[in-house]
Amino acid sequence: MRIAAAIGAVILLVGLGLAVRYFATDDGTSMDLTKIPEPVQSEPAPPPLPPLPSNTQEQPPLPAQDSMAAQQPPQGTGESGTMMSEEEGPLRFSMPLDCPDYGEDCYILNFVNAGLETDPRDYSCGSLTYAEHRGTDFRLLSLQEMEAGVSVLAAAPGEVVQVHDGMPDANYRLFGRDAIADRGLGNRVVIDHGDGIRSTYGHMRRGSVAVSVGDTVARGQMIGLVGMSGLTDFPHVHFEVSDQGSFVDPFTGALRHEGCGLIGESLWQQETLAKLPYLRTVVIRSGFADETLNRAAVEYGLFNEGPIAATSTALVMHVYVAGIQEGDAFVAEITDPTGARFVKSGSEFDRYRQSRLLAIGKQDLLEPLIPGIYSGEFRYYRRDASGEKVEIFAINESVEVR
Repeated sequence: MRIAAAIGAVILLVGLGLAVRYFATDDGTSMDLTKIPEPVQSEPAPPPLPPLPSNTQEQPPLPAQDSMAAQQPPQGTGESGTMMSEEEGPLRFSMPLDCPDYGEDCYILNFVNAGLETDPRDYSCGSLTYAEHRGTDFRLLSLQEMEAGVSVLAAAPGEVVQVHDGMPDANYRLFGRDAIADRGLGNRVVIDHGDGIRSTYGHMRRGSVAVSVGDTVARGQMIGLVGMSGLTDFPHVHFEVSDQGSFVDPFTGALRHEGCGLIGESLWQQETLAKLPYLRTVVIRSGFADETLNRAAVEYGLFNEGPIAATSTALVMHVYVAGIQEGDAFVAEITDPTGARFVKSGSEFDRYRQSRLLAIGKQDLLEPLIPGIYSGEFRYYRRDASGEKVEIFAINESVEVR
């Protein structure tokens, strides 16, 4: 994995993607990227409803009020309205998970929606958010990392006021939204930091919640593991800040929907904020397969690890991109072992998109593939200040055919 920066955009390269329409050719079906269906985004987590009595404990919710941008909490002993910490100064948050190398171990895929529900924007006016998203999604690079165990950490000291555990870690599309619509955040912990300020940690791994209601936690204390429970289809921790019940963006201190591009006061500790560069465009995964994969297959890594058989009827390169800006464009090409063009396509995006799942290749092939190495190149472009398209990153993939 590596991070590259150009034209003010930082790109994360990781693994793979999906979804297209097709046009007929005389030797198979080539995938036309000019008419790709809308991608399905990670669903916004609904407000927590009354928890299941068998495995949830909570205190009454707080009334809604205003932003916490410049809150100066007093110190105290844990009674209502006071901070349960000897830390001085305004409340600031540290990393909510064990991610030593941001961009290598984890990255933020979705921010709080600073824009309108009908025109979602993250705090930088980019497209890494969606409709009613009210938190910050710290995503792991793979399910394998989740299975190995990544700690969720208390981002500030406080008292645990709600816990929920016992939900499975699985892509919710396998069993449907309705089955968990009332438990969208999955396994979660809510911490009260005093003066109406709370932080929530959602989608935690089943059986990993390590605290109970009434526990006092310290900054950086392990409270569970990153998981994929609830209404989600990728491994991450949903970190959410609220002040008197109103959702707040920790990058600006502004309320959700208050507007993007605001110069506010970050609620992160300075050393934490310095570790969280804004990744405007993110390539989540890229790679080859002998069929067109859907999103669930991509998340579970069900693509070709070894050579593709020459008798296969399809050869497809997948690229899954998030953070697409209006006017961005790409050109993709696959060449066969002789150096001849196997397929080429490209398109320009006509509006902001949270993500797009693309596939480039051919299917329904009538002739065997040529044995050898097939090479795929994906180039991504963005307009500069003068309106000229400039290449900001390229991905190169290859696969052996036998």
